[in-house]
Amino acid sequence: MRIILQKWVLVVGLLSYLGIQEGFSQQLSHFSLSTISKYQFNPAISVFDNTMVITGVHRNQWTNIAGSPTSQLVTAYLPLDYGISAGGFQLTTDAIGAENSLSLAITYARMFNFEWGRASIGLLGGLDQKGIDQSALRTPGGFYGENEINHRDPLLDNRNISSWVPVFGVSAWATFRGFEGGISVRQLTPIAHFQNEDIAYQPKGEFSLFLDYFMVLDDGIFIIPSIHVYSDLREVQTFIHALAGFRNQYFAGIGIRGFSPNSLDAVALTAGVRLNDRFVFYYNYDIGLSDIYQAAGATHEIMLVYRMPEWRSDRTPPPVIYNPRFLE
Repeated sequence: MRIILQKWVLVVGLLSYLGIQEGFSQQLSHFSLSTISKYQFNPAISVFDNTMVITGVHRNQWTNIAGSPTSQLVTAYLPLDYGISAGGFQLTTDAIGAENSLSLAITYARMFNFEWGRASIGLLGGLDQKGIDQSALRTPGGFYGENEINHRDPLLDNRNISSWVPVFGVSAWATFRGFEGGISVRQLTPIAHFQNEDIAYQPKGEFSLFLDYFMVLDDGIFIIPSIHVYSDLREVQTFIHALAGFRNQYFAGIGIRGFSPNSLDAVALTAGVRLNDRFVFYYNYDIGLSDIYQAAGATHEIMLVYRMPEWRSDRTPPPVIYNPRFLE
């Protein structure tokens, strides 16, 4: 028990040091349950599983506001060469007001074994779509009657516009003595949306750093403290979270996003239950701390994870001391 407490103090100290970051941007997309389904932001982790994993997430944010953000995510990955490589895909949709977006990507990950542990590299490639319903926009000097919409702005009309651009990403993941973590960058593209319009939009790269530690306590209880730092190199968000599990059947967690006096955004409360050997269900509720969050209403998020039985292979995988991915 003394060793466990010493490790806990070490982890909390490390997370606190890394978590003191300045700045917060609501523009950066985030799922509060991403600490459980890490593949969505770091594809390199997919090769650490020896079976197919399918995950679906729905997030409904700021429910009191018309046109509030909604997001859906579907991911799946599976082994290609048992214990060596894995492939997968990610499908993400977002809608907020007059704007909607869709991202479709495929991933590949490769495992490397070292004396100190295991590490992997992941690659991502896909397409990013963005659309704007200009008839739903409003300008201060515009005229909006029942049968007429006139923005009185030379940059806007009433068309639905849409564009596609290629996106790329790279990630790395590693495990070492109960710790696991990774870095990733995605949404890299030299091409801007709406190049033929007057409102061209250049996607920003998304950079991510993640670290967690798997701690086994007594009577089938475990705790996984984690930190997730992500940025567009202009502004930074930090999400500190702790998930507890009992006999790998029931789960509960709490997290805080922002983590500086000027950027506290929300407290995330998580609950989960294993429905059977294959399905796990999670629910997350964000309690707003910022003024805009408190006025905008509740934010709900649900996740359903399906794991197939492990695939049989003549190749013996390396020994696994722990595997928090079994939470999925």
